[in-house]
Amino acid sequence: MVCLPAFSIQSESNTMRFFVTFALLPAAYGFSASDHTGAVKTEAPSLLLGPGSIDKIAQGGVAIEHNWLPPDLVKSLRADAMDLFHAGQFQPDGLTNTARSKSEQGFTPKADRQTFRGGAGWSSDVGNAAARKEFADRMRSLRNELAAGLDRPTLEPEGTIKHEMTYNWYEPGAKLGRHLDEHHEETKGTKGWRYPTRRSVTWLVYLNDGWATNEGGALRCFPRSDIELSTSAQVGAHRGNLQVGWLNGKDPVFLDCFRPSGGSALYRLASAKSRGIELLSSADFDVPRQPIDFAQFMASQYRGSFQQISTSRLDPRFVSADGTTNAAVVAPPMTQESSTLDIVPAAGTLVLFDSVSLPHQVQPVTSNRQRIAATGWFHEDSQFVMES
Repeated sequence: MVCLPAFSIQSESNTMRFFVTFALLPAAYGFSASDHTGAVKTEAPSLLLGPGSIDKIAQGGVAIEHNWLPPDLVKSLRADAMDLFHAGQFQPDGLTNTARSKSEQGFTPKADRQTFRGGAGWSSDVGNAAARKEFADRMRSLRNELAAGLDRPTLEPEGTIKHEMTYNWYEPGAKLGRHLDEHHEETKGTKGWRYPTRRSVTWLVYLNDGWATNEGGALRCFPRSDIELSTSAQVGAHRGNLQVGWLNGKDPVFLDCFRPSGGSALYRLASAKSRGIELLSSADFDVPRQPIDFAQFMASQYRGSFQQISTSRLDPRFVSADGTTNAAVVAPPMTQESSTLDIVPAAGTLVLFDSVSLPHQVQPVTSNRQRIAATGWFHEDSQFVMES
């Protein structure tokens, strides 16, 4: 039997909980270590992605590959999604306030996104299973390429909850508010640290034939400006600590919740090529319940230049149970974003970005037809998993 390294802490309910660090698991279990110096890795030769795509993702931008999926496969997947929808295999799946249950949030087919993962599942034998398998094989090759190019080795292994793949369906008038696809586990309260993996890279492949700009439904992303993207600092995570904000619009700010003190701290990398870090918080602190404002913990000299990625006003997953800030799902004033990028959901287009650092939303569909896409997330290992 292989023993897993672990330690314990005292929870609010006085129940002992145990954390296992996957970074220490042996290679025989499919986990491997990496340098994690903080520098963006030089892009490896690409088979499925064009020049610059890997670096774009690593720096917090959006990689767009037009005509990436062969037309015949686009056609097969679109037909499959439509057949599955009419067979009742989709369910409403809007943005979830994690402090409240889904049944309390009133998702509807007309106003919200619907997903196939609420039905039989991508690998089931319903519909055109052969087309979905062909697509899954192509996405597996893409995932392996990203694992090497982004220096995220635990993206590569398969697993029961390792990766997510689904169809998205938007009726005319439906939309999806501004959000992030992944947050630091410590900000999720009692729902944090439950799973051994977390979302790392978000991907979308559009299936809409002949979709025009005036039909709406654009994917609106809020990346940093080109000048800010020129930084070579890694985004998303550093040594397993997930990013929660930016300093001066260019330096990722990470949350370390396993300090020797038992508290948490905010920090940035001392330099892109250095192993050193610079603490930004005035003192170690306990992460409060939602809604969370990390600026209150920043040292005074950094507070004015700190920008939190998700706040209760900008993301429904970052609010309290009373839902008083849910109206903020609407996009923030443009003056608060360094840049905006609208992507038309044209057939065959592949979009990729870091799941932790890039806010995005789906604009209302103004067409009289449905907006259809294959979407999902490639996972990498979490820092720890909690066991009761």
